[in-house]
Amino acid sequence: MYAIGIVIDSVSVINVVLAVGLSIDYSAHVGHCFMVKGGKSKDDRATEALADIGSSVLNGALSTFLAVAVLLFSTSYVFKTLSTQFALTVGLGVLHGLVLLPVLLSLFGPAPFASGKFALVLFHHMISCVQYICTNIPYNHLSSTS
Repeated sequence: MYAIGIVIDSVSVINVVLAVGLSIDYSAHVGHCFMVKGGKSKDDRATEALADIGSSVLNGALSTFLAVAVLLFSTSYVFKTLSTQFALTVGLGVLHGLVLLPVLLSLFGPAPFASGKFALVLFHHMISCVQYICTNIPYNHLSSTS
């Protein structure tokens, strides 16, 4: 954040917490699709996962970017900070989700799930854990005790 001139304050910290959930979303969809694909070859599973979900993830990232791109030209500090952080989050998140993660999964990825139902239960459990963590972060250490 220092490199783009954003200071650490309540606005940027709240945006970082929101950005964590946003950036996980792209990788979670690609990873879930990879895990439910059958077959022995990890390369084929990564390719099929990108073929199935890649365009949807890219469209979601593009629509999110376009929604915040309008705010990049705002003069308000809150909107300018939010849009800058979200634009970077979307750009880096989609790059990791559609480029880096498939490469890593094709090299080091685990075996596919035995059942699609088990994969769905595990995916929903992972999402609920992330939501619990993001909504239960203690904020009392952010306030000053003067």
